[in-house]
Amino acid sequence: MAQLHIEVRSPVMPLSTEFVRFCKTVEQFYYVLVIAADADLERAARAWRGWLSVGFNPAVRLAPPVEADSRIKVDSRPGVGGFEVTVSGRNRAALGRLRNLLHDIDAARSSSNSASDEARCGSLAELQSVRRDLVEPLKESLARCQIPSGAAQALMEMIHRGLLTIAAPDLTALNMTLN
Repeated sequence: MAQLHIEVRSPVMPLSTEFVRFCKTVEQFYYVLVIAADADLERAARAWRGWLSVGFNPAVRLAPPVEADSRIKVDSRPGVGGFEVTVSGRNRAALGRLRNLLHDIDAARSSSNSASDEARCGSLAELQSVRRDLVEPLKESLARCQIPSGAAQALMEMIHRGLLTIAAPDLTALNMTLN
């Protein structure tokens, strides 16, 4: 089983809502990467529809209906000066893509910290890796699966919330290892 370990540095422990949202964003980005890459159109459509039916609220504990080999477990530990998140699963390639995506978002954090949320989100959404690895595959998969535009918009809003969460100004760094 592969593990992506994320150490989040922050001068203070984020509020519990921000902490939970960060952990949920990591999970949601992983599942977008997995479902969007699924070549089985019927299975991907079933996963998108199942996920859309339960929603994206951080309180939702149900993962999208994906194959057993693509399921993950997210463990988190709050701490002084930040927190840790460990994502465990069998799909090492998807965990590697997630690590690279989070790395690129983190690297862009400093250039967007002084901007408004709207400007930061726009800047982060235009990162080449975010567009190439997350947004475009998502849009293409939703189109192939004939997911209605309103549902597609809900997924894009989830992505935008996630970008702002990962690059929150009060987080100072992400250190990641994939084992």
